[in-house]
Amino acid sequence: KQLQAVTNKIHATSNVDEIMLEVGQDICSLLGADRLTVYVASEDRNSIVSKVKTGLTSFKDLKLPINDQSVAGFVALNRTLINVRDVYDENELRTHSPQLRFLKEVDKRTGYRTKQMLVAPVVDTGSNELIGVVQAINTRSGQPFQCDPCERM
Repeated sequence: KQLQAVTNKIHATSNVDEIMLEVGQDICSLLGADRLTVYVASEDRNSIVSKVKTGLTSFKDLKLPINDQSVAGFVALNRTLINVRDVYDENELRTHSPQLRFLKEVDKRTGYRTKQMLVAPVVDTGSNELIGVVQAINTRSGQPFQCDPCERM
């Protein structure tokens, strides 16, 4: 029911920025996430840029290269969903890629402690072109993300 409501909001508007702002909290609710970051692919397709950051109002847009050195960049590069139980656990990150690291600087600047992440690529179904990345951060329960809602999306 919640997923259908989010889908209806997306189809009700043609403005991408409006969609992202409007459904950010809905996606958090659907996934049981504390925060959400939505990245959009840059025009040159070499990086992703944060457009929506729920819970952060004063932090600048974050631009990440599309490579396997950050969690969101890795998801954009490989176009695969990943579910990280503890982003500070380097051994867990290495199970995805030997180069994968969590960018701790954002936590240091904001005072927020990231633990879990559920990160998914957003890909155009017709052209298979990367549109962006959706990153759910920390479950409200403190437990790892359950991926059932993702499989229905």
